[in-house]
Amino acid sequence: MTTTPNKPTKTSTTGPVYDAGPGLAAHLATGLLHGLYLVTAAEAGQLGRDEDPPGADPALLRAASLHIESTAMKGGDPALDRVVIDYLDGDRDGDGVHTLAARETRNVSLFGGRRVVTILHADALAFSGGDADEPTTGRKKKSTGADPLEAVIAAIDPAAGRPPFVLIVVAERIDRRRKSWKLLMQHGALVEVPLMTVATLQQYLEVEGKPFGIRADRQVAQRVWDRLGGGDPSRLRQTADRLLLDAGPSGMVTVAMVDASVPMDRDAGVFAITDAITHGDGTRAITVLHLLLEHASATESERTGEVMKTFGILNGHYAALLKLHAALAKQPSASADQLGQMTGVHPYRIRNLLPQLRALRPGRLEQAIASLDAADTLLKSSAIGDRKVSTSRWLERLLLSLASGQPLRTPPRPHIFDTLT
Repeated sequence: MTTTPNKPTKTSTTGPVYDAGPGLAAHLATGLLHGLYLVTAAEAGQLGRDEDPPGADPALLRAASLHIESTAMKGGDPALDRVVIDYLDGDRDGDGVHTLAARETRNVSLFGGRRVVTILHADALAFSGGDADEPTTGRKKKSTGADPLEAVIAAIDPAAGRPPFVLIVVAERIDRRRKSWKLLMQHGALVEVPLMTVATLQQYLEVEGKPFGIRADRQVAQRVWDRLGGGDPSRLRQTADRLLLDAGPSGMVTVAMVDASVPMDRDAGVFAITDAITHGDGTRAITVLHLLLEHASATESERTGEVMKTFGILNGHYAALLKLHAALAKQPSASADQLGQMTGVHPYRIRNLLPQLRALRPGRLEQAIASLDAADTLLKSSAIGDRKVSTSRWLERLLLSLASGQPLRTPPRPHIFDTLT
């Protein structure tokens, strides 16, 4: 049985799907192109159905889009036929970027080449007709008339083979349930890039360093991931590049270098802690906590202050989860924008909180709130003992209780008669 080289890696309920490696290469080798490509992260099978996947490696995203561009521009002049639009530099409501992209696809090359339009950093892509991908920032979206980019996409013939233009949309992560992405996948091809993980970050360090004789300790990628809280592929890769530069030719990237040069993001650290708690990994939660507190051990007041700041962010995180839980109970199908209006929590943060909330076992959130309340009373008590040791120790016990789903066991309060003896 023979197979055609243009056969997609797999099929979806919409358009064809190619992996960013051999699948895409085999497709492009045929010379038959789609008018639209969505280049983004592959689905993470190990995550829950409602969880957002981690983003794709930015280097692999760019390599895939450049491969499509170079194939599509054969016979044309890249200086005239290639247009790159960075979504981050445009109107955050989408109108400016969409209008520009739609106009560029209508331009025809004077030299007979194919027009290629690439939209970078399109994670927040949204249409003006009611899609809720983009959080509101006090400005109302314009909804008069059809979205110009949406009209261009809807007019693309998926079976054309030799389209007059190729539109490439690049995003580190997408929500495939939303209107924007469904429309793109329906009228074009989906190119899946491997996810950015600790393993791929370590591999990136080793591959990029090898030509210069630079080696990396096995735990470097995990250390970088923990200190930055993971989740932001661009920031992870930029940090890896800087570490390689600091190591220099024939140098070594070590865990000590990471600790000395990569600042610990407190908010990202607390999110990493809560993510570990959600998956029942108390050991990882304690490890990240120690990274947060390691620079605050000089004085008792400094360390105690860091513990209390971390506890405050942790408390606020679970308070936001509780608000979100109550709002979803009232309106299960509410969008991130609607949930933001109901809870007062920013829609961007809500999108990060939803996977954790959906991954929590029944009753765990209520148990966590009770443990946090008990810890709050304890940490602010004058009878806690040596505060430098006790505050951090009790915060560790709190994290372990949250990860295990067990109530926090606090010391009994002294009876009034005990204080008089």
